[in-house]
Amino acid sequence: MFVRRWMGILSCAALTACAVDGLLIGALTSQSHERMPPPAPQTIAGLTTAGADVTVLGSDGHALNKLEGSADGTGAFHIDIDGGTSLQSAALQARLGRKQFLALLPQLPAQPTVLAPARTFDVADLSPGAARVDLTSTTLAVLIAGKLRSQGMTLAAASADSLSKTLIALDKGLLAGNPQLLAVADQVACVLTAADATATSGTPELPFDISGVGPTLRQAFLDQNSKSPTCDGIGTVTAASFLAALDDANATFAFDACFASDKIEVVLMTALKVGAKDGNCMAIDPYVWASNVAGKVVFVTGGIHKDSKICSKGAAPPCLSDADVDAATQALGNWVPNKVPMYDDGTHGDSIAGDGIWSIALALPYWAVVGKDAGVRIAYKFTFGAPGQGWTESEEFPGNQRLLELVDVNGDHRVSRFDWFADETSNKDKKNGLTPDHGGCGVLTWPSDVVLGADGKPTTCAQTDVRERPVDLDGDCQVDGWPPVGGVPPLTIPCPSK
Repeated sequence: MFVRRWMGILSCAALTACAVDGLLIGALTSQSHERMPPPAPQTIAGLTTAGADVTVLGSDGHALNKLEGSADGTGAFHIDIDGGTSLQSAALQARLGRKQFLALLPQLPAQPTVLAPARTFDVADLSPGAARVDLTSTTLAVLIAGKLRSQGMTLAAASADSLSKTLIALDKGLLAGNPQLLAVADQVACVLTAADATATSGTPELPFDISGVGPTLRQAFLDQNSKSPTCDGIGTVTAASFLAALDDANATFAFDACFASDKIEVVLMTALKVGAKDGNCMAIDPYVWASNVAGKVVFVTGGIHKDSKICSKGAAPPCLSDADVDAATQALGNWVPNKVPMYDDGTHGDSIAGDGIWSIALALPYWAVVGKDAGVRIAYKFTFGAPGQGWTESEEFPGNQRLLELVDVNGDHRVSRFDWFADETSNKDKKNGLTPDHGGCGVLTWPSDVVLGADGKPTTCAQTDVRERPVDLDGDCQVDGWPPVGGVPPLTIPCPSK
């Protein structure tokens, strides 16, 4: 439950705000249900380059609604924030044309009560190392964004405590003259020197992306800016040189992220496309069982598999409690078709809106697995229908289910699985169509299973396509790599004090 509450804070902060409830116990009034006044406002104040527009960015890198201000001729700015708003793993952005200065905001708490007075926070107090929103604070933000990217994480996955400690350590490293950190600072300074401060037409591309999803230095900025960033001592800054400098710096410091041990983000993806190839390199017809009717969308349904280690059935720890089984099965739809929707809109684990790949991200029970040990096992399948529609003319194939054992094979603290809709050669359980020349044997097994032949003796049949793995993402029979998870961060918890 602690992990769920913590992630709720992260998710809320990544979007907008966590509001203080307006209806409070009326202990100070004669009427028990009188509405109390809203909490007093809060203000973020600081200094940056004169004339810059200053906004608050959520942990996804997007500006938060109405949290903005402008720097005056001295560079001073202030941003008023509703007293019920809290910020977590956010950032300040000051922009002037294409110039972009950043400062990370690990945490800003909401007002504790409606009786608390208005208060002002200085950026320097909220963001270690950020005496101003300037080159130094930008370098710190870029270094952390690059480190998170290298660990397969985003800003949303970072705890406030970890951000604060890392900012302090990096600021000390810069002051001490760490050459790898200073090399990144030189690259950032060169980019900012070249950035066109007068660009106003259209939407000028900004140089830095700290969301952690893509490259930290945007190629679009390099393409759009009027001159290339070129400076004495480092030459021309390119996306490749910037990444190389970040990678060198990454090796000099640690970002202490503590991950949940009892749950993991599971991203399920399926592509419903005519002409895609299955594991036998044969064309898949996704509409053999599901009719192709306009307006239908993709759903998933399933639950905890019966072969899972369940405590009440005598399994030794680690095992699932009955409550774990019920909660996970309900999250997956409990085998009710066309109930749990998937998304092709760039959210919920979907990377590109409208590309025909449907995704859903779920936090499911988990424990670490070593070798062939059994992890949490789920069963699921996809449907293509209308909300509330039954199985008829919506399921990808009847009488079978897909199997997945929740094991973090690639070490990114998530489990991702990409399947082609109606592919009967992948992790389909009972009648699997993968041919022997492609490694199939007609039946799907768990890695820990011992498969017996007709003579009752172990066989070499071991078709164990039941964990995450690199896949063919474009249907050309060639493995392209690990499926993208659309910026879904790992589940983290506050690190214990050292």
